[in-house]
Amino acid sequence: MKESYNKILVAVDGSAASTNAFNEALNVAERNKAKLFIVTVVDCKFSIGDPAFINDALKFHLNNAEIELEQLTANSALNQLDYETKIDSGNPKRKIIDYALENQADLIILGATGRGAVEQALVGSTAEYVINHAHCNVMVVKS
Repeated sequence: MKESYNKILVAVDGSAASTNAFNEALNVAERNKAKLFIVTVVDCKFSIGDPAFINDALKFHLNNAEIELEQLTANSALNQLDYETKIDSGNPKRKIIDYALENQADLIILGATGRGAVEQALVGSTAEYVINHAHCNVMVVKS
């Protein structure tokens, strides 16, 4: 384990587990005086049908993600920290890894479970993927 962390990435998806991960990330970032990167990724891979409908659905989900992120960050002690937020779309597992690499995060924090219960049953959890593919330490927060 590192003595301290300088750049911490926390992945949130609106679930209770990700809220717990966010709160833990706040504590770790504060203790380490670290920069906090807060990322949420909208996964629309199960969208099928008319491209116009898919585009509208993506806009809807991105807007919801923005609202959830604003609510999460408004009710926290973030004003004492250096932080950035990012909302993206795509495969959450890969986007978390990519974003951590781009920002040279030395710790990733995420919830043990999230909203993707169907995907977890079919292809494995996001947490498991991140643990196995991250270039840095990963903290999985259990509810």
